[in-house]
Formats: sequence, C-alpha cells, structure tokens
Amino acid sequence: MNVIVICSDTFRYDHLGFLKKQEVQTPNLDKLATESAAFSDFWLCSFPTLVNRIEVFSGRYAFPLFDWGALPYEFPVLSEVFQRHGFKTALIADNLHLFENQFGFDRGFDFVNHVPGQTHEHFQPSSAPMIDLPCLEEKLEPPARRLERYRRNAWWYRQQGTNTTATVFRSAIEWFDNAPGKFFMWIDAFDPHEPWDAPSQFLKPYPWNDKGDAVFWPKSGYANAYPEADVENMRSLYKAEATQTDYWVGNLLRRLREKGLLNNTVVLFCSDHGYYFGEHGLLGKPMRIDKPTPIYEELGHIPLLIRHPDALGAGQTIPGLCQPPDLYATALELAGIPGVDWAQGHSLLPRLKGSTGNQSFAVGGCHPHSGRVSCLTALTDEWCFLYNPKKQLAGSELYHRPSDPTQTRDVIADNRHIAQQLFHNLGVWLDSLGVSVARQKQLLYSAPFTRWNNLQHRFRVVTKRQTYMRRYKNYSRGG
Repeated sequence: MNVIVICSDTFRYDHLGFLKKQEVQTPNLDKLATESAAFSDFWLCSFPTLVNRIEVFSGRYAFPLFDWGALPYEFPVLSEVFQRHGFKTALIADNLHLFENQFGFDRGFDFVNHVPGQTHEHFQPSSAPMIDLPCLEEKLEPPARRLERYRRNAWWYRQQGTNTTATVFRSAIEWFDNAPGKFFMWIDAFDPHEPWDAPSQFLKPYPWNDKGDAVFWPKSGYANAYPEADVENMRSLYKAEATQTDYWVGNLLRRLREKGLLNNTVVLFCSDHGYYFGEHGLLGKPMRIDKPTPIYEELGHIPLLIRHPDALGAGQTIPGLCQPPDLYATALELAGIPGVDWAQGHSLLPRLKGSTGNQSFAVGGCHPHSGRVSCLTALTDEWCFLYNPKKQLAGSELYHRPSDPTQTRDVIADNRHIAQQLFHNLGVWLDSLGVSVARQKQLLYSAPFTRWNNLQHRFRVVTKRQTYMRRYKNYSRGG
C-alpha cells in the first residue's frame, strides 16, 4: 500500500468545515472526510513546527529532549524505513524551516522539491522589487529585514501568477504523472501559516470589517494589542488560507482519482498546531508573553483524516487520544511494513478497524527555547490540566473536557487532588522518556539550564549520532 501524508501547517481543527464549528469553506476536505476516518482527539505533543517534524519523522516524543534544530541522528527516520522496504520516497515542501541551516529533514527521500520563497526565506536578491504593504509596518511581527525578504518573494510569485502553496501541489500532481509502483510521499504545505496572503478569490466568502486593517502577519501575544476590527479581519484572512489549502488538496485528490492511484494509496491529512484569534485573550502562538506559553484547545487540537482504499472507518468519527508520534507507526502498518522497536507512538490502524484506543494520557509542550519554558498541557479523556512551571500548582489550571471542551471554566480549586495526580503523571512520563534531571527541573520548575547542562545535552546528541552511524549507516539500502 502506498502512503501520502499532507501536512498543512497551522491548520486549526475547528476550521474543518464539516465540523460546523466555524463558518469556513473546505468542500474538498469535507468530501475527503466522508471517505476517511476523522480522529476527533488528535493533539499536538511537541510545539512548534520544527520540533513537531522531528517528532513525526522519528516517531519519538521530542520537545523534552530536543530543541529547535536539526533532525537528530538517533534511529532511522520514517522515509529511511520506507526506502529499506523498496518504496520510492518523495518530499515536496515550501516549509522553509525544513531546509534552513542544513537541518537534514530531507534525509531518506529519493526525490526532494524545496519550493523556495515562502514567508521570509532568502529567495530574491535585495535589488528585487517589493509588493506594497496592506497595513502599517508597525502592526506586523517580522523585523524589517525579514519583512523585506517576504515582500520581494511575494512580488516575484505574483509576477508568475502563482504562490508557493499552488507550486507545492502542482509539483506533487506532476510527480504522480510518473508515479513508481511503491511510494511514500510527504507534502509539507506551510499555509495556512502566516503571512496570510491567499489570492483574493479565496477571501471573497468571508466578512470584512472596513474599520479594521489587513494585518496579514500579526504579532503573537495578547489579542487586545489590536483593535477588534483588525482581529476580525485576521480571522477572515486565515480562513481564506484554509480555503486555498482545501482547493489544492481537492486538485491533488482529483488527479489521484483520475490515475486510479487512490485504489492502492492511503491518504493522511494532518497539521502540527493551531492558532489563537482572541480565545483566552491570546493571539497567534504566544511564545514571548509574560507567562509560560499555554496550550489550550485552539492551539493544541489538530486535524487528522485517514482515507483507506478499503474504506476502513470511512465517514466515522474516531474518538480517543492520539498524537503525532503515532503517525510513524501508523504509516508503516498501513504500508504493510513491519513495525520498528524504536517507535514510541502506536499505530492507529486498529482504530480504523473498530478497536478502541489505548492512550489514556497525553502531553503537549514547547521546547524550552532560549531558556523560556511553556506550560505543560496534560490530557486525559476527562481532564485538561495546564501546568505552570513558574508558579507550579498554585498557578496551574484544570478543565473538565466533556463539559468544557474549550477550557473556559477553571475548576482546579475544587479538584486539587486531580491536578496533583496529573502533575505526578507528568513526572512519570518524563522519566519514561529518559529526560535528564536537569531538563526535568527546567520543564517542571523553570530551573536554569546551565552551560554545563547544555554541554552534557550536546554530548549526548553527538554520542547518539556516532552510534547511529555505526548501526544504521547503510540501513535504508538494506544493510
């Protein structure tokens, strides 16, 4: 069985139109959902983008152990396992983070198309023309140099009558014109990640407040930094990007149907995290506010659709917690490849066949970039616990998920024993991953991670790479 993964960056779960939670048009994803199993409790573990990709490519929980950076050499990654078993592998992406600084996320792929020019990537020369801004520069997040790069890139693409999202999906469609007999493809589409600049036809269905500006790349933080009219327009700009992504997913699926490839190919649609539009008073991905980044529903709950040619779970909503590391084991089992003992996630194929999930506890958090730590969100089927490492239990929050799915009523005062148990479970989970004592103190108590701790961490990374090179240097070639 062939496998295609479409990862749409920053796609909020509630912006799948068929859920009817938001007024958003996603007709192609809605149709895909009728043919797919829709997982209703798929939550991020490692935030944000690049740490998530470490996680899904490696099948191992990432944020307590790895910072934003290169794909670690620890065990063979997903594409290498597919290669070992005779699959041709392809990566098509406009996600600039996968390709910057030689981070190695193209490892194990036979075909790689890095579509350049998304967001602030250094693509066009400094002499290139720039587009005009639709709002005041001081309302936008990126510093001047990054913003200028974006404006040059956008100008170039507009002269071509296209953009990076369209280019990614057109490239995938062309690749399938000569698809090999066995293949694994990862499509990494950066939209609906900001900047929100979808073509105007995708914005037409959505309301526009003439009192507000087109703040297409806002500063993450507190929503009250902007007038409500601006935030209203941000919601519409984002929805336009979601609809644009849906349009191109539809084009890809039509080509796959025309060529008969859907008869022996599994299609997965997923994302890495969401985005705040005023919920909990927050905007964007607030990693630079005066408290640890909280991961509530709107940021942590992400879509997962799995379409199987045999219609396993088609049109059904599959309950139960699951997380991005599960995609590794799932993709292997769907392809008929034996599982590997280093994958920490669990295959979701049994759930497609009617089995219940066996994950009773899930954790979401941000890698401690530059010493900043996030809240840790611990989930069970019944509870959502936001643990604050700076104030510990005294500054933490607890929500009852069945009655309060969007975390609006903090009930920790009446359920401190539950919060204490979930905090205990956080420590057990970190222990199970082999997280060092120093890192655990940082994540749980906001303790300093010293230079010596950093040196120890880097030494472990280098040691694991050396072990990888001894054991797995020729792994993908069957050696």
